[in-house]
Amino acid sequence: MPSTYRLLLVGYFGIGAAIVAWNIAAASRILQSRRKLSISILATGFGALLLIPGLLVAISDASLVYGRAIQPLAWLWPTVTVLFVIQAAAALSRGRVSAILGVPILTYDVLVAMVAICRHLNAIGIVPPYFSLVLSAAQSDALGVVAGSAALSRATWLLVPMFAPALPSRSRLRVAVRHVLVLGISIASALVLIELPGASETISSYSRYTDEALTARSGSDFQFGLKIFPDLRSAPPGVSITNDFQLADSLGIQVLSIVVDPEAARGKALDSLSHSLDDVRDDSTVLIVTLGYPRGARESFNQSSSAYVTQRVADVNRLARALKPNIIVPAYEPYGEGARELGTVSPEFWIDFISRAAAIAHHVNPNIRVAVSAASFGSRDSVVYTWAASRGSPVDVLGFSLMPGFDGATSLDTHMHIAQRWLRATAQPKPHWIFAAGGYPVAHGEASQLLALRGVLAWATSQPSVHGVIFTDAGDYDAQRGLRAPDGRLRPAFSEFQRAIAAERESGTQ
Repeated sequence: MPSTYRLLLVGYFGIGAAIVAWNIAAASRILQSRRKLSISILATGFGALLLIPGLLVAISDASLVYGRAIQPLAWLWPTVTVLFVIQAAAALSRGRVSAILGVPILTYDVLVAMVAICRHLNAIGIVPPYFSLVLSAAQSDALGVVAGSAALSRATWLLVPMFAPALPSRSRLRVAVRHVLVLGISIASALVLIELPGASETISSYSRYTDEALTARSGSDFQFGLKIFPDLRSAPPGVSITNDFQLADSLGIQVLSIVVDPEAARGKALDSLSHSLDDVRDDSTVLIVTLGYPRGARESFNQSSSAYVTQRVADVNRLARALKPNIIVPAYEPYGEGARELGTVSPEFWIDFISRAAAIAHHVNPNIRVAVSAASFGSRDSVVYTWAASRGSPVDVLGFSLMPGFDGATSLDTHMHIAQRWLRATAQPKPHWIFAAGGYPVAHGEASQLLALRGVLAWATSQPSVHGVIFTDAGDYDAQRGLRAPDGRLRPAFSEFQRAIAAERESGTQ
């Protein structure tokens, strides 16, 4: 029996595909009606013509891999959404569609257009109006029911506008389709509107970090790092090698973090990755390697968990030998990314897997430090953390992923308080790192990314056992949360990170 999640997923993509098909069919009927040329007809024609290209641009221009080439067309998607608003407004105002259908469609199209315009302004470095940011956050919250946290950072999760049916229909099937689609978009609009009060609190929540300051640390006691490259399933894209190393050099940091999925942990992909790191590896560079999850991870795990573990331990072996990392994280956020990819499994499973992976890594090179990162801060994460923090465990380094949630800085604050409680409960804490820090500049605005980073840096530098912070990510690749936007522009968080590094180094020399 399909799970609720799968039903929601099928419903989301099914409604989206049906709206696209409806738009094309409705536009064809309207344009064939041979009415005189009008703004409504023009909006219908161009909207239908540009819908599919607009969708492709909206998804593709969110990545640095394609962003430079597609950026000149970034205006296309917000323009398409505005054309749909014009068509729906004209059809309703001229009485060509009943209010029971026209009002929900126009409301939905206006919401979609406002979010599209807001995010386009964000993308080109213009601060959008506060209300549109709230609407952007509300849409992410609504889509989070289906997409989870990916709705905060992935361009694939969006809403498709809908044409109003400007012609009557005698077909019962068409009438039924109209009402089903209007019901679907009405639910989507309602979910977005319901989230508005919470979204407003989300955008405002980041202001609590406005006056936060770093705590001075002595010498090289605290380090700053950068997650480079997308999560790798193949060799690193050339644009990421050029941009990310240049960005690390400009910041003057010598801690690099990468996530390698199993597909890239073997063969030519691993050889290419190893070669791309040759020029940056030296005695002062700290390389942190995290093993991710393969495509179809849950299916493979459900078929045979023992075979899955054996394969992942073999991946750890290859990564340790080929990349010679200083720190290896064999389980990418067991109750964060791990729960999304494998489902929620028992702490005992993760303890056993991490122990086996640590034994292999230490056998390959005793100087490799094995790390574990907490992300959900729930009871299961607590069990794994407590085991890893004990003196008898094979784990050398512990850490946290400290990213905002759908409620912005509220959950981030909660997680930092929990992390502090865990730290205080350990008599002699092992070295800790913040393996992920940053924010969601598209969903919550670029100022939120800067303030979230400031808040995490202030907390991390105040904890003596925390030795470093990794900003995620260097650029927008498979997620929109980088220091570098798809058009190559550096977001304001870059200057914040740069200032923090300079301030900490200056304090360390005094």
